[in-house]
Amino acid sequence: MDLNEKREVQAAIEEKITELTSRIKDLQEATKPMGLDSAVGRLSRMDYINNKTIDEANLRQSEVKLKALERWLSLIDSDQFGKCSRCGNEINPKRLLFMPESTKCVHCAGK
Repeated sequence: MDLNEKREVQAAIEEKITELTSRIKDLQEATKPMGLDSAVGRLSRMDYINNKTIDEANLRQSEVKLKALERWLSLIDSDQFGKCSRCGNEINPKRLLFMPESTKCVHCAGK
């Protein structure tokens, strides 16, 4: 991976980190417990519980992606950056631009 591709991937990672940080804040707000004094009907409370469960799963997934992106960003100047965690071959820069949190090449990810 040449320097221009590396900087392009770095910019994509930083942009994704910004998006995820904002999303995590929104999801944390959405998953706060509903007060018992809230006047909602039985169905509304069931909807809230269902939506909260979905938001909690999205929150966990977003936090995992954020940690992966931060790890990649910390490795940007090392020899390990852009290398598949399974086979050690270089990950296609286009894959990293599309999915910056990717740690495996297309071949290994398909296994």
